[in-house]
Amino acid sequence: MSLAFLALSLTLSTVPAAAQQSQNVAPRTGAASLGEIEAKRKALFERMMAAPDDLDTAFEYAALSSQAGDLEGAISTLERMLIYAPGLPRLQLELGVLYYRLGAYETARQYFDGAKAVGDVPPEVLAKVDQYLAAIDQRGAPSQLSGMVRTGIRYQSNANAGPSNSTVTLNGLSYTLDDLSVAGDDLNAFINGAVRYRHDTDLQGIALEAGISGYGAGYRDRDTLNTAAVEAYAGPVFDLGRFGLDDRSLSVMLLTSGVLIEGDRYLASAGVSTNFDWQVTPVDSLSASLQYRYEDYSNTKSRQTAELQSGNRYDGQLSWSHNVSEDLSLTGRLLATRRDAETGYLSSTELGAGLSGTYRYAALIGDGPAWIIGLEAAVAGRRYDDPDAMINAGESQRDREFSLNLRQITPFNERVALVAEAGYRKVWSNYDIKAFDNISMSIGIQAAF
Repeated sequence: MSLAFLALSLTLSTVPAAAQQSQNVAPRTGAASLGEIEAKRKALFERMMAAPDDLDTAFEYAALSSQAGDLEGAISTLERMLIYAPGLPRLQLELGVLYYRLGAYETARQYFDGAKAVGDVPPEVLAKVDQYLAAIDQRGAPSQLSGMVRTGIRYQSNANAGPSNSTVTLNGLSYTLDDLSVAGDDLNAFINGAVRYRHDTDLQGIALEAGISGYGAGYRDRDTLNTAAVEAYAGPVFDLGRFGLDDRSLSVMLLTSGVLIEGDRYLASAGVSTNFDWQVTPVDSLSASLQYRYEDYSNTKSRQTAELQSGNRYDGQLSWSHNVSEDLSLTGRLLATRRDAETGYLSSTELGAGLSGTYRYAALIGDGPAWIIGLEAAVAGRRYDDPDAMINAGESQRDREFSLNLRQITPFNERVALVAEAGYRKVWSNYDIKAFDNISMSIGIQAAF
């Protein structure tokens, strides 16, 4: 019996069955079930015991382990194969990919460099290695800059969020609204973008992050809806691993934003937010955020009482994400908002919940990057503190809201994609002038860097 076989036998025979089925990342089983994959792994395990130098069996076992989410099992199998094929580029490449997926980027780099150092490397292997090395360089850089820009057109069946009925009740009396106040469709061109900068400081576990985002929309018919908005944030991000809280981070950000409507100053705000993120398991993550802003509204040409909305705003959100597989993820969230305006009839408390899912699938045309489809549904309830004497002097406003949004992302390459969206929003209110629904559809081009 060879020493290599003895080492392999002792290592494999002492690993408990439960450890062989451990998951370090989300499984990506494809059409097969996890149980079927585990059964195949068990059969291949027996074959490896009988023929420890069979590279094909080892590669197949490692591939199944990777599909099952057991990256460490795949790594240990392939690293033992280095005894028999120490310079095999394919072996170095697969180990590099596995370590990359585990987040051990420097170890992955060593294997990728080893694959390139071997002479006569197949071109497809070399191209894949270069892609991973570029990604590692980007992740390892002390400063990272990323961003996106998107532009397109959007149609809305009720662009001004007006009631569908021109006759409304105000303090028990019926009134007829003018054409500009009732629901009206419109088309707009829009552009939005965001830039994010992150710098890892020399202080252990502390990074600085800043970002800015903007949005602009111009309407075909309703000039009073023309909008421009910008928001910026900056602050530190603390990696809590230094305190024994692995896979958790806490950020504290200063916020500021501004909105123009009809070319006039409409809203300026400033505040602070804190966000806690926790990678609970390889497939589950938790995020919680709290935010405070002071909002300063100004009157515009068509909004003569907007300044009465000025005041404090508090937001809270709790979300949980679960990766069902490498291609399918689900997220649930709870939200709460409190607005304290200058007047009680504009002060409100809102509670909401949402559920969303994202699925990646092979491109239906060509062999480019995977296509992505996402669906989100949300509900909310909103109650105002005091009655609006102009609408109903005896009862404060109460709203219920439902929204549904479908998004399809079709990449042309790794950085540019076609984005199409369709959405529906419905608001019920005891103030019939505040009740409305809206169907929206948009299409645009998005570029990331």
